[in-house]
Amino acid sequence: MSEIRNQLKNQSFAAVLPSSFEVVGGRVFPDEPSVDDQMVLSQIVKTWQAAHNPTYGTPIGGSSSTVTAVGAGSEASVTVLEALKSEVYRVQAVSITNAGSGGPVVCSVSIGGVPLIAANVTDPASSGPVALSLPVFVDVNSSLTFKVLSGTATDATISVQSIKTSQ
Repeated sequence: MSEIRNQLKNQSFAAVLPSSFEVVGGRVFPDEPSVDDQMVLSQIVKTWQAAHNPTYGTPIGGSSSTVTAVGAGSEASVTVLEALKSEVYRVQAVSITNAGSGGPVVCSVSIGGVPLIAANVTDPASSGPVALSLPVFVDVNSSLTFKVLSGTATDATISVQSIKTSQ
């Protein structure tokens, strides 16, 4: 068994993270005596890519889904979309609904704690899509969260439609 394979032994492709390749690959040199290690590392990375990123960043067919969450009280954030391990989701659409009969609700949607949509005001019994100006991606380090800043939190509902680009 090569030294490269030995460092990754007893790990399945489901458990291995891309950062592991950086650690293992950091020990491989670009000189002639390291050609065998280079080939082994390349083979391992290609196999991992085939399992986790079969379409090289474009949407993975059959992987889209819509999740819905209701606002929480006390201005608490609700995690709406969260990735695991090597998953990456592209957010396709966001809609916020105020199903209450009271006043408007003011909401914030964040990615990794950074506001994506700030102070979206929704009138009672209204709903609608929220404009996304950039492609929005969610990975293991940056969940999509929803927070009601004012109004009746349980009146506010968010729907997020996404599709995987890495699994």
